Amino acid sequence: MQHHAGNFRAVRGLGSAFVALAAIVVVVQWAAVVLRWIGYRIVAARYDGDIGSADYNWARDTLFPIEVALWLTSFLAMLVAWIVVTVWLSRARANADNFAPAAHHLSRPWAFWGWVVPIVSLWFPALFVHDVDTASAPRRRSQGLIATWWLTWVLAWIAFWAGVVSLRMPDDHDTIQTMRDSEVDGLFIFSASRSASALLFTVAAACLIAVILRIGRAQAAWSSTAS
Repeated sequence: MQHHAGNFRAVRGLGSAFVALAAIVVVVQWAAVVLRWIGYRIVAARYDGDIGSADYNWARDTLFPIEVALWLTSFLAMLVAWIVVTVWLSRARANADNFAPAAHHLSRPWAFWGWVVPIVSLWFPALFVHDVDTASAPRRRSQGLIATWWLTWVLAWIAFWAGVVSLRMPDDHDTIQTMRDSEVDGLFIFSASRSASALLFTVAAACLIAVILRIGRAQAAWSSTAS
């Protein structure tokens, strides 16, 4: 097979950018999780009468906005990371087409559309990454990392939204002692689901980082061999 080095575009810089963004997402989400559990303990303490309304109101008005800001920051960083990944995928696929053009199930535009088109977005991104990874070094690729990445990514979102559905809080937070046991339990489930989603996002990020870096190394080896 003839390699076309002139058409090669390096992907390792984009890969490094994704690593940095993924690290930001993970760190910020875990900071939010810590605040989430502090918030739960404060609510539980107020519900049990262990702290007064002044202490509770201060914690609510101080910690909750910070927690929300952290989650929003993590999702903004995740959005930027996704943009970087789609550009990286498009470039890595273009490189792969010079070396193994018949090894792909999807056309190049699916590097973006695979994430946003309903239904197929449940597996097209993983398939696209699988094909680029396989084309990059077909004789030495285990696909366990890609499967783990995609499974944990999907489960992370399920855990995140399951927690949102489980959350039930009274309209007037100053009357929190009127909450039912089920509502306090729901807040515990909400906090646990945020922890589970952060853990799953962390595993997904680690797996995708490993895949992106190994594709970058393989494609850099192509360039040095062909030049």
